Amino acid sequence: MTLTRQDIARSGLKLLNEAGLNGLTLRLIAADLGVKAPALYWHLKNKQELLDEMATQMYADSVEDRRPPDSLGEWEAAAHSARALRRMMLSYRDGGKVFAGTYLGDMSLVGEHPLRRSIEAGLDEARASRGIFTIYCFVVGFVIEEQAVRPMPGEFDERYAQSAGQAVLGDADARFEDGLQMVLSGARQWLEAE
Repeated sequence: MTLTRQDIARSGLKLLNEAGLNGLTLRLIAADLGVKAPALYWHLKNKQELLDEMATQMYADSVEDRRPPDSLGEWEAAAHSARALRRMMLSYRDGGKVFAGTYLGDMSLVGEHPLRRSIEAGLDEARASRGIFTIYCFVVGFVIEEQAVRPMPGEFDERYAQSAGQAVLGDADARFEDGLQMVLSGARQWLEAE
């Protein structure tokens, strides 16, 4: 069997749901693939490269879900993409942690800038990118915190039962939407004040 980086990433994503990020090792992936761990080092130097490849695979698998309908305006499209990014990360145990700070190996997956029309109309691209990156950081951070309380759908970390109130344990979808609207509104206002 000829292994590819994609094979290794897919195995890692499968095992992530079983073992979590802390339990995921190259040795565990090698066993899943029926090879010895050193065979993986031919493709990946370390765990960070594994996480980069896993994040790239997660992102690639979600391309269609992240693509906003043409009928949406720029800010609605940015919100659509933010919601899809959250769904993507929530589909894996520790998906937020896997995705945070990783390097996407295939930048073509990013697609066109969500504010492309505004940039073409004169909005500074670097400033627009900072606004979009702030939205991205909100989504990643929200998911990391959300998965700390609920690692997988139907699971609950009981440690939060006594220390956290409705702000943490309440309706995660509603909290996400509120936060997303705050961040979108702030980013839009900041960009329009240029």
